[in-house]
Amino acid sequence: MIQLTTTGARTGRKHRVTLGALRIDGQLVVVASAMGLPKHPAWYHNIRKNPLVTVETGTETFEAMAAIAPDRDALFAKVVEQQPGFGDYQARTTRVLPVLVLHRLDRVRRMGDWIVEVHDWLRTELRDLRAQLDSGEPLSFGKRCLGFCSALTRHHTGEDTAIFPMLAAQFPALAPALTKLGEEHVVVAQLQEKIQRLVDEESDPARLHAEFDRLASALDTHFTYEESVIVTALNALAPAPG
Repeated sequence: MIQLTTTGARTGRKHRVTLGALRIDGQLVVVASAMGLPKHPAWYHNIRKNPLVTVETGTETFEAMAAIAPDRDALFAKVVEQQPGFGDYQARTTRVLPVLVLHRLDRVRRMGDWIVEVHDWLRTELRDLRAQLDSGEPLSFGKRCLGFCSALTRHHTGEDTAIFPMLAAQFPALAPALTKLGEEHVVVAQLQEKIQRLVDEESDPARLHAEFDRLASALDTHFTYEESVIVTALNALAPAPG
């Protein structure tokens, strides 16, 4: 048994509930069974709105991110193997009982921390590119700018195709913010294309400076917002790449 503290979806108040939890493949798992009642329990609706929770096990207390299991059916089968009563609860209702994994938030370096490191590298590159642009060396600036844009595009493509869909599936509360981040990626790509055309044309230094400053400002705002949205969730899900 654990004590799970969630944040009310409508009130914003803290709510504490006692739940049966299972340890499956090293993960702490809970089921929103409500003993087979036709409606999801309130704590599940709270998690859909805010996945950050506090877990008390009797021996320790820690923060966690409650993620909707991406492999729900396979995980629920393992739940029933351990506790057949959950199979009875599922048989009592037409709703699919949600299965959630409580990902403990640790202080070791994790995936979200790695994303911040990538952003910091891109921030440094932007500052160096601006200095190079001011130095009046269009050829060397153009080559370095091309490399930077290529790295930035790969980074954003990886987020759009892998990271954001994974987070949206497991943390539905993040979906609107993730959509906004994807839209910002489109704006950044358009700015990159404008800058590359201006570099190729070598005809309007003032406009090149202006468009580069627009890109730098947009990225600074984007990185800061993205870190506020995804770092904690990513840290809950995965270690940093080796």
